[in-house]
Amino acid sequence: MEIMTRIKPNSARMWDYIMGGAHNFAIDRTAVKLARTLYPHYEESMRAQRRFLQRAVTFMVKEKNLRNILDFGSGLPTRGNVHELVRKINPKTKVIYSDRDPIAVAFGQEILGDIPNVRYVYCDVEEPHTLLDSPVIPEMFGDSRRMGIGFVGVFLYVPDEPLERFFDLMYEWVDKGSYIAVSSAGLKVSEVEGVNEASKKMDMRFYARSEEKTIDIIKPWKLTQEGLAKGFYWGLPDDSPEINEDISKLSYTFVAYK
Repeated sequence: MEIMTRIKPNSARMWDYIMGGAHNFAIDRTAVKLARTLYPHYEESMRAQRRFLQRAVTFMVKEKNLRNILDFGSGLPTRGNVHELVRKINPKTKVIYSDRDPIAVAFGQEILGDIPNVRYVYCDVEEPHTLLDSPVIPEMFGDSRRMGIGFVGVFLYVPDEPLERFFDLMYEWVDKGSYIAVSSAGLKVSEVEGVNEASKKMDMRFYARSEEKTIDIIKPWKLTQEGLAKGFYWGLPDDSPEINEDISKLSYTFVAYK
């Protein structure tokens, strides 16, 4: 009971709840409800991020022939997540999930069980070497460093300096032809009434950034021809019925490559 009272809302478990999963706590469900009262499009934003990740990974595996996927801030691997998607495209594709929440990692490992070509490990993106230098990398990927990287729902929660270090380190670590998918929030998100108050209540600080700042942080990664797409709608045509204009005003997504 004492452990449970110390548990705080967690974006991974909140995401699981929104996606209809069962690996979340009452405090996560309460946080989602609070976020919904302050921002009616909150849950749709989360679902749109998942669909963006699905489109980006499909692009990486199907169009760029990538066979190694490294996902950061993975949350829980349920409800149409990366490993399920890539197995349909190419069953030989290998996936490493990671998260900085030990509970999410434990749940993730339990969910995956002995599924081949997929692992779930602990990693804080502010210290990515703990994963990159671990035995799981050669075990899964061998000597290859050409890979697709998921960074969806993470950019917003990392301060500038460690975020810059992450993108610099990953650029040096991966091989040419690697891609990374990223979602973030623009500066206008901080103008939404109640957002700052809600973040304090949930003890989840966020760092909204301008598009110019984002491009500066990710250098020398290069954007694909879509550039920074408004909302979580990278890879969709401008007239797609999925696009929500309110969400588009507050967020953006992109895929970059080495």
